[in-house]
Amino acid sequence: MDRHRPRLRALAQRSAVGAAYPASSPGHSRRDSEAPRRKGLQRPPPTRGPAAPAEKRPKFHLNIRTLTDDMMDRFASIRIPGSKKERPPLSNLRTAFSNNDCSSEMNENIPKPLSEKEILELFEKMMEDMNLNEEKKAPLREKDLSIKKEMVMQYINTASKTGSLNSNRQISPQEFIYELKMGSADERLFTYLESLRVSLTSNPVSWVESFGREGLGLLLDILEKLISGKIQETIVKKNQHKVIQCLKALMNTQYGLERIMSEERSLSLLARAIDPEQPGMMMDVVKLLSAVCIVGEESILEEVLEALTSAGEERRIDRFSSIVEGLRQNSVQLQVACMQLINALVTSPDDLDFRLHIRNEFMRCGLKEILPNLKHIKNDGLDIQLKVFDEHKEEDLMEFSHRLEDIRAEFEYPFV
Repeated sequence: MDRHRPRLRALAQRSAVGAAYPASSPGHSRRDSEAPRRKGLQRPPPTRGPAAPAEKRPKFHLNIRTLTDDMMDRFASIRIPGSKKERPPLSNLRTAFSNNDCSSEMNENIPKPLSEKEILELFEKMMEDMNLNEEKKAPLREKDLSIKKEMVMQYINTASKTGSLNSNRQISPQEFIYELKMGSADERLFTYLESLRVSLTSNPVSWVESFGREGLGLLLDILEKLISGKIQETIVKKNQHKVIQCLKALMNTQYGLERIMSEERSLSLLARAIDPEQPGMMMDVVKLLSAVCIVGEESILEEVLEALTSAGEERRIDRFSSIVEGLRQNSVQLQVACMQLINALVTSPDDLDFRLHIRNEFMRCGLKEILPNLKHIKNDGLDIQLKVFDEHKEEDLMEFSHRLEDIRAEFEYPFV
């Protein structure tokens, strides 16, 4: 019996190694590591996610590069189809694998070897499809080629499954467009808008672009109908907010941002949607408007001001009154967003006189009385916005005083 113990110990060690075998090193693909172990039917290995996803960051800093806080810097934005609930029963698997053409189909799905150039090209395409900006792309480009290859293989696998295998689980852009055209209302509309928001947030840029070509106009039609309605019930307000959230998700891409800025009525509808009685919706609206002011050209600023003017005339109030009223609400997040929009409107013009004019108009609307109270609120985001406001105010006053001194010098010494 003792002479068999070394052999038993060796078998035990071998089984222990086999138990830890699936945890392969990141430098090799799982298909390569498990190729020698295939002897029969085995369950497909789960798709691995990225090694180290980046941290989420708040979207609406003053220097805006991206516009929402739910998609950019993680590889989870590429939806990996397939889950345990969606796998067929074991009996069906046995029946499927008993077919003669199964092996040929599996061979077709095995990806072909890629050259280093092809890997790098696909890697760039993958990052573009994930809507990553250059700041997010830089650390990924420094990864080893083996890690890039693994990420590219995952990307190819995901892209190959977005066809017939994915059609039963993921709603296509055309299906959302069809549903929006049907004119659903109330709770049914709310459900579809929420599903659309999730899809716009989690799907690649190509999906968003496919929806945005026709879907943006439909969303604006729905928002205009909801805002113009005489009866403003709770569900109507909820649907308005949900449309705003869909527009926010759409603007989270460069394509969506450019499309919305090119739509004439989009800024007008956003300005009309500013409602201090709906703090959550108003916060999203003013964030979008401040982003447009910062990212867009000065002509966009004029369009935003024109939209705010039209909305104020329609309500028979000053055009900045609703924004200042948002600062009076008991919501720090809304106060931060409103100050951000004020800073975007005041600091964007190149002309000093224009900046002074807009700032003084805000002061006359009640901002002068509210500022001391805001400075007593302990919040880092609000402190930053108040600091930006004060610093730009001081710089403009200094520039204006220098101008006055130059004018006075010209009158006192006209021939010097």
